[in-house]
Amino acid sequence: MSVCQQCGATLAPEDPFCGRCGAPQQPQSAEGAEAVGAATLVAPSPEKEIDPWDTNADEPPVEGGTSEPEPVMSESQLDKTISPEEAKRPPEEAKQKTTAEIRREAKESPGTARAGSTGGRQPTASKQLEPGVVLVGRYEIVRRIGGGGMGAVYLAKDRNLGDAARAVKEMIESHIDNSQHEKAINDFKRESLLLTSLEHSSIPTIYDYFYDDGASRFYLVMRYISGGDIAARLRNAPGGRIDEKTVTTWAIQVADVLDYLHSQRTPIIYRDLKPANLMIDGNSGRVMLIDFGIARWVTKQEKGVTAVGTMGYAPPELFSGKVEPRSDLYSLGATMFHLLTGTDPQDNPLLIFDFNKNPRPRQIAPSLSNEMEAILMRTVGYKPEDRFRSAAELRDTLSAHLEKLRAGTVT
Repeated sequence: MSVCQQCGATLAPEDPFCGRCGAPQQPQSAEGAEAVGAATLVAPSPEKEIDPWDTNADEPPVEGGTSEPEPVMSESQLDKTISPEEAKRPPEEAKQKTTAEIRREAKESPGTARAGSTGGRQPTASKQLEPGVVLVGRYEIVRRIGGGGMGAVYLAKDRNLGDAARAVKEMIESHIDNSQHEKAINDFKRESLLLTSLEHSSIPTIYDYFYDDGASRFYLVMRYISGGDIAARLRNAPGGRIDEKTVTTWAIQVADVLDYLHSQRTPIIYRDLKPANLMIDGNSGRVMLIDFGIARWVTKQEKGVTAVGTMGYAPPELFSGKVEPRSDLYSLGATMFHLLTGTDPQDNPLLIFDFNKNPRPRQIAPSLSNEMEAILMRTVGYKPEDRFRSAAELRDTLSAHLEKLRAGTVT
């Protein structure tokens, strides 16, 4: 093992970038690495060595199957990625603004967000940004690593920080009419400022955000997370299920970050918890909560996604606008149900859990413990008052259950 030469995080051998801060690493001698390792607390090792520039690094290992390809954007969904006026701008206008300037601009000019500009190679009208494109004179696109019809996520190099690895999330505004344009920008800025204020080990750090007026695209720059999402892991899992101990470990971490969000001065309700919005950090193995819903403010909705969540994972009260913290617990329960049983809640014709009409968890997956079945059924209770009182209570219940699983005392 080695450590980051900038922030001190533990890294996999030969990892060229830090998974925490993104700083590039210089190779250490064997003697130096051994000396550092002896004096450093070793974090859980990654499942595999991650190379950010490896074109296959963002895909989880395939076990007995091939993951489905990510959808790409249709031509009709894209506008030109840069306007003629933008291309003619002097280079001075493309300089990066500081965080202080961005925050001041957000307060003083609520009707606009800073416009993005490109340096180096110019974006084209293709389906996605091409490798080599430089956004706002700073973020050089390396490759596309995810996304769909509403935008994409790219791996990029931060030129201002020694080519540190960053994830750049693109959100396309082409489906917003002129009357909603200013509101979309304001919503994007408000959500971005909110995200920059959050600090939790399961929330990716947000470094920057900007709006490209010529291309009608919003961008978030965040910590690059190596590793795939849980939905992909489930698709590749043997038997289409994930074991109870692993799911319990993941759920504890998700419940903890939900407790953090719900405990803010103004509680934050995530609203769209599902396997596709949970990633596993390839370096730490920790679950990361991604996609805080900015895209739903500024783009055409995905098929199956409502203004409040995803069908099958969304609790009944969300569709009547009665959102509350326990709504997120239902979605976590639906996610756990999917992972443990292999049964997708979106395939349920009722789109809610009614165990008087549908099989109970152990009827689908007999290997589940009685205790886990009880936890699942309580978490997806039809009424909020039927569920756990809080994310903290669910987290503590799951933690106690994990100890029993490890001790072999479950039934």
